[in-house]
Amino acid sequence: MTDEQSAPLEGVDIGSGSLDDDERERVREALTSETNIRRNEAAQTLSRLSAEDPSAVRPFVDELLELLDDERATIAQQAGTALLAVAREHPEDLAGSVPAVFGLIEREFNSLELLGTQILVQVVLDQPGAVAPHLDRVAAVLDGRSPAYESADGIDMVDDEEARQTMLEHDKQEHQLLVQSQGRLANVVTAAAEGAPGAAADHVDAIVGLFDTPDVTVVGAAVDAVGEIAQADPEAAAEAYDGLIACLNRDHETVRARAVRALGHLGDDRAVGPLEDLARVEDDEELAELAAETAAFLDEQ
Repeated sequence: MTDEQSAPLEGVDIGSGSLDDDERERVREALTSETNIRRNEAAQTLSRLSAEDPSAVRPFVDELLELLDDERATIAQQAGTALLAVAREHPEDLAGSVPAVFGLIEREFNSLELLGTQILVQVVLDQPGAVAPHLDRVAAVLDGRSPAYESADGIDMVDDEEARQTMLEHDKQEHQLLVQSQGRLANVVTAAAEGAPGAAADHVDAIVGLFDTPDVTVVGAAVDAVGEIAQADPEAAAEAYDGLIACLNRDHETVRARAVRALGHLGDDRAVGPLEDLARVEDDEELAELAAETAAFLDEQ
């Protein structure tokens, strides 16, 4: 930044990468203004400032979190951008505010969902125990989603070819944002279970519910999450047995392999037969060997 760079908010200079007491008060007042323009100016100011020095934005975390639910998507976007910068360097600042981040994730705009997901990723990597109690909400976002692209209703009805192609390109870009968000949220499920298996165990039913979702990436992550919980406490993941057995018959070998490992951690000897069956018919030699070894391991317990 230059030494003289004005912020969108009048009376605030962000050129130095920091704010003085008077400027902080101006920003804080504008963040809670009833005027959309003022809130947007303040959020945009902090968004720009966060790119230079995320620490300078830390005093405004609470106010920015409130703006994630703002009726204006542009304001929520600016607030989320500033918070993401903070989360990357100071994830502990957001650890106690995970529910507020869903103000972005559960919005109808894919760009906002992705932004909220990126914040959640930073928090779960540093503070998995702060995210694990909210895995039901993560699962609800992911449940039933497909990674396959389908054009939005009405695009094929547009007569003008140039306009139709423009709309189609935008629609595909929006879908790509959604796919990126799904992948990251799937990783959040696994990371939370790995880092805080005890807290994640309270949400086994929601995680198992993801076994039936069309997105293989999500299914694999959910199976891994159950495996992490089972490794820490097999009894806590016992209800996942039927779902894991069903995953042995999935088309994708990565899902089958992850299910085999999770069943090994679960330690339920009822899986011996299904694992032996998989070992006999599996085309992938490494996976067949893994299934046979896991069956033998469980049979010896």
